[in-house]
Amino acid sequence: MTLELPALDRWQFRLAPRPAPGPLRAQLEIGPDLPCTELRDHRGQVVGWLLGFGIDLGARALIGDHWQLGADCPNDPDGLAWNVLHGLGGRFLFLLDHASARRIYTDSSAQVPCVFDREKQIAGSTADAILNAQDYDDRFDSALHDQLGVNGEGWFPGGPTAHRGLSRVLPGHYLDLETWRSKRAWPHHAPEVAQNPKAAIDALIANVQAQIEALVTGPRKVALALTGGRETRMMLACARPFIDRLDCVTITGRDRHQTDTVLAKKITRELGLSHRELPRVNADPMQHARFLRRGGHCNGDSNALYHPSVWPIADSHVFLGGLGGEVARAFLWRKGDTPDMAVTPELLMRRFGLPKSPEIEAVLTTWLEDLPAMSALDILDLAYIDLRCGCWYGVQFCSDPTLVRHAPLFNYAAVELMLSLPARMKRDQGMADAVIERLWPELLRYPYNSLGRVGDTRLKLQRALADPRLVLKKLHKIR
Repeated sequence: MTLELPALDRWQFRLAPRPAPGPLRAQLEIGPDLPCTELRDHRGQVVGWLLGFGIDLGARALIGDHWQLGADCPNDPDGLAWNVLHGLGGRFLFLLDHASARRIYTDSSAQVPCVFDREKQIAGSTADAILNAQDYDDRFDSALHDQLGVNGEGWFPGGPTAHRGLSRVLPGHYLDLETWRSKRAWPHHAPEVAQNPKAAIDALIANVQAQIEALVTGPRKVALALTGGRETRMMLACARPFIDRLDCVTITGRDRHQTDTVLAKKITRELGLSHRELPRVNADPMQHARFLRRGGHCNGDSNALYHPSVWPIADSHVFLGGLGGEVARAFLWRKGDTPDMAVTPELLMRRFGLPKSPEIEAVLTTWLEDLPAMSALDILDLAYIDLRCGCWYGVQFCSDPTLVRHAPLFNYAAVELMLSLPARMKRDQGMADAVIERLWPELLRYPYNSLGRVGDTRLKLQRALADPRLVLKKLHKIR
């Protein structure tokens, strides 16, 4: 029986069920404007495809229609896959078509999303790519969607999606296309603590600058996000050698954007940097609905409300942001946390600020049991990557397929370096300062995310009055 499948939207893909054994490329359907790179091994044989916007870290260049591996792994699909995953930055999905293995691998934070239906043996970018209109509505789990508050600040951690029977491939995992089961591919052991943090910081800087160089020599100009936060300041420091070839960009407005607006304007004016302000633009009801549908109704936060703000630069720029730096600043840790404490599904849900859910907690139990032996603090760092970013940030790739966005801190090599930093450095949020001190110390004159005590208090009160749910979520996190 042939499935009735929807037309693919921009940047979407799917692997349709195959009637007989054959190459994956015969099953692969790609929506408009989604790059597809043919991957060849050392002997020139096709071993898979890369979907998305990858960056060759070694060559410091964007990948094109073809990419060849430097190493030869004829009988080792795991080794071949790791050479691919560890050699790339950017955002991509890797379809391995090896003689002994057919798999779909995510990048380090699943920035090109993949969901799958094990029973029907079909995979794709989102529910919007693999469910027809009737199935999309019939299989929508409105109870779980509402319980998790996905139309606000909530999401689906751990693999479930908004549709019954559809599961997500998490960061560090692959989907085995023979068994149609997802399996952890990384990490295989606990992160090793860097004996020389300075060398780790140097390697991280080299990693980020390789990607910036690739982007500034590409066909579009780079829009470097500049907010009031640590990570975008760190990205600015890394971009110093290329500063004349990019634009600092800030979404401006009141409320949550006011601090960014004031600080970014002050920094760029005093340092004489190119700065483009993009006034916050609210999505109309149709744009909002399309954003949610393209993402399979798995996210619905402020990006769904304000995503048209970046459209003025979508055809001229690629966007470079600081997401991922939270891995190196103890984002889910609390003051009393210890390496040997118990990390439970209930604790993770509290740290995420999500309500209790027996269904999600059962999935998180499986996620915890599948981890290699590691400390509680390492588990929390990995939870941020797998369960937060892979299930919230990565999902949004298809939601607004206009501006190409990159997060240079989110690749396997960079993530391993951040995970290796000493616990004290993470607690002190010292990575950004260490990078800035080395590359552009003048940037340390400006405070992070602050307009002073009076200004900060006023903004917090305004935000609380506008949306009391945010206050409740904060109380839930710290309880």
